[in-house]
Amino acid sequence: MQAVVATIVSDADDYAKEVVENLRAAGIRAESDLRNEKINYKVREHSLAKVPLLLVVGKREAEEGSVAVRRLGSEEHQKMMSFDEALAMITSEAVPPDLRGRE
Repeated sequence: MQAVVATIVSDADDYAKEVVENLRAAGIRAESDLRNEKINYKVREHSLAKVPLLLVVGKREAEEGSVAVRRLGSEEHQKMMSFDEALAMITSEAVPPDLRGRE
């Protein structure tokens, strides 16, 4: 698993599903966490499972088309960005080093 899209509120479930579909279409192994749990619980659980990227979405992110990106082991707590920016960043990082520069 490369990324998990976790929701803060159930209002963002549809947006989370859309984000996961777009990630999968770009070749990223992603799934959603739509459970009715507190976000801190979800963050801790996925961190312990060593998921590299956690994309957190709530009502505001769904309205703005953005995501909060949390990296496993990063000093920076989380970074807000548009979904398009996040998708570009994730897909560029997912290219193996021996294939970079061949596009």
